[in-house]
Amino acid sequence: MKLSTNYEEHVSIVKKLQYDESFYSVREPFKNDFQKIYNDAKEKGITLSNAKEYLNSLTKEELCTLQNYTRLADEIDVNHLNDEGAYNLLLEHYEKFDFNNDGFIENGIAKSFSIIPSHFSNDEKKALVDTFNSMDSTKMLSMSILLMPPIKIVNNEYIPDIKNLSFMDIENRANKILDPINEKNTTKEFRDNVRFFLEELINNYNKIQEQKSYYKL
Repeated sequence: MKLSTNYEEHVSIVKKLQYDESFYSVREPFKNDFQKIYNDAKEKGITLSNAKEYLNSLTKEELCTLQNYTRLADEIDVNHLNDEGAYNLLLEHYEKFDFNNDGFIENGIAKSFSIIPSHFSNDEKKALVDTFNSMDSTKMLSMSILLMPPIKIVNNEYIPDIKNLSFMDIENRANKILDPINEKNTTKEFRDNVRFFLEELINNYNKIQEQKSYYKL
């Protein structure tokens, strides 16, 4: 699996994002069998261009392993996958990526967003990971609304404009929610979570910048 340096840096940061125990426990029964497929694909140098071909070489049981480990609702039909959707099936959760740059992470036929935007700087990504790791999974998921990409219209289709989401946008969205004028639109618990998230995010980012300055000195 030939990867770029930027992608490898992204993965090394996202890999540190912690989920609750249930995230890992539901995958545990399929972990060993998935690892065999993962290692085999890696040894054979499987890439985006030949991932579908590789999937077609797997047994029904092996495809079932990928389905269950990835937590897909439906059986994998390789003929209905694009290159990205096929390739991401062969990766760990922290390695899955928007390789075709369409705003979605396609995993089989499923589409999702990353709560750690790939176009952010490494420092911004690290600050987000540190912040999410200081929250429980429920609060972390509730804060993902602050990272939803804006929507643009292309050929009468609504698609995520992920590249137009900035670190500053996250702060602005949080501050808008916390504005007393908007209190009636949210619960106190949600605002408290947003306040905690924003304070942690800013503190974590500043710590990273201070550490970099220290190392430079």
